[in-house]
Amino acid sequence: CFHHPNHSYHSLHKPVTKSNYSARMTEAVAAPTPMNIATISAGFEKGDFLVREEQGNRVYFDFFEEAFNYIANKGYARMSREDEKHWVDLMNVIHDSVKGGMKYNTGTLLMVLSRPMDSTKSPKTE
Repeated sequence: CFHHPNHSYHSLHKPVTKSNYSARMTEAVAAPTPMNIATISAGFEKGDFLVREEQGNRVYFDFFEEAFNYIANKGYARMSREDEKHWVDLMNVIHDSVKGGMKYNTGTLLMVLSRPMDSTKSPKTE
């Protein structure tokens, strides 16, 4: 949960809309603990389920259990319902903001998972 001393609990758990997107991103950026997120989505030709994770990795699976176990074995855990709803709402706003629609099939988002960022690794730059 994104708890920051300068923000009330309720201000962090309002649905994300285009009008409050900027403020919500500022709150998320101000979160005290950096984290990575991963998602499991459905509705693809290559496999029924897609795991998207850090560094742009995409892995397809035929069964949900395989997708979930793959990402769980990498240290990701399902977010609380409130945090997961926040991220789903946020991603919907982001996808809707792309003029002309998303270039790729985003599928149906089923689950958002997270893990603390490894502070011993430096971020890769291109």
